[in-house]
Formats: sequence, structure tokens, C-alpha cells
Amino acid sequence: MNRGSVLLRCIYVLTAVGCQAKSEPPPAPALPADVVVRDDKGTVLADLRPGRPCRATIGPIELIVGGPPLVAQLGDTRWVGDDESNGTTLSRAGTPVARVFPVGDPMTAAVLDPEGVALARVQTSGGDATVSNGAGQTVRRLHTKVGGTIVIDQLAATATGTNDLVLVALLSAPELAPEVRMIAACQRVLVKGS
Repeated sequence: MNRGSVLLRCIYVLTAVGCQAKSEPPPAPALPADVVVRDDKGTVLADLRPGRPCRATIGPIELIVGGPPLVAQLGDTRWVGDDESNGTTLSRAGTPVARVFPVGDPMTAAVLDPEGVALARVQTSGGDATVSNGAGQTVRRLHTKVGGTIVIDQLAATATGTNDLVLVALLSAPELAPEVRMIAACQRVLVKGS
């Protein structure tokens, strides 16, 4: 046998073996944890699944929120979020319902009605947050416990899956319509890129 044919056989065998080798698929990227708000009996009050799109559930209502720009559909009703210099106006079927301002601020957020009256304001300080109404009265406090659980006073509830107090305050705000809560919370996640 000549040297050329032996070399060709070796190349052929190596190529065949190399082509049959199986490589492991790359690991799937880690998904962010669900943010879950539960009452003191363990019942889920709200659930948010970060990602693109963001999915949120409060009671029987589930929204899939895409963006930016924000868009969601609930049955035949279309929700949109229009970004403006004074925040993001959330509209249901073309009618403004609420405005979120500021957008993406790590320390504060407010949800205002179409006339600019505060429905809920959130302000954080350290591991705590205060939620107040339009009159500036405190309606709820949130505290971060060791281990990352957020305790929501006045609701007798806790939240897991995030350390973002503003996010939890928005998602758990009973003063807001469920759709507004879910869209505002998803907007926060989508802006952060979480």
C-alpha cells in the first residue's frame, strides 16, 4: 500500500469519526424567577413571569405584555402604553386609564389617573418602601426580610422572586385595576431588561 492511500484512509476515518461525534447542546439561559405575591394562607394573589413577553396573573386575569412600546390584549380589549415626557400613559381601547411616572426609577414610582391625581405612590428607602395615596397618606409598607422575602404590611402578604420593592408595590396595589397593576409591573421588568 502506498503512503498516499494510507493518508487518505486516515483522513477519511478521522472525518467520519468526527462527523459522528455528538456534541452537547449549550445550556439554556437561566430564566428570571417568577415574582409571586401570596397572602398569609399561601394563596397566590399575583404572579409575574419576567421575560419577553412578560406574563402576569391576578385572580382570573392573565396578561401577556410585550414591549416597548407596551402592548397587551385581554379578550377583545387592547391595552397600549404610550411613552411621553411625563411618563407612560396606559390606555384601554384608546381611552387613557392611568399614567406611570417615572419609568424605570429604582427608588420610586407613581400611578396617576388621567387627570394627574395619584392613585398610588411608591417611595423606597433602604430595605423598605412606603405606598401612599393621592392625599399623601400611607396605605401600606413593604419590608425586605433576610433571605429576600418582601413582607407587605396591611395586606398580610409576602412576595418572593425579586428584591425590587417598587415592582412588588405595583403588582400588589389593590387601589389599582388588575390590568394596570400587571402592565405597570411588566413595564418595570421590560425596562430593566430582566
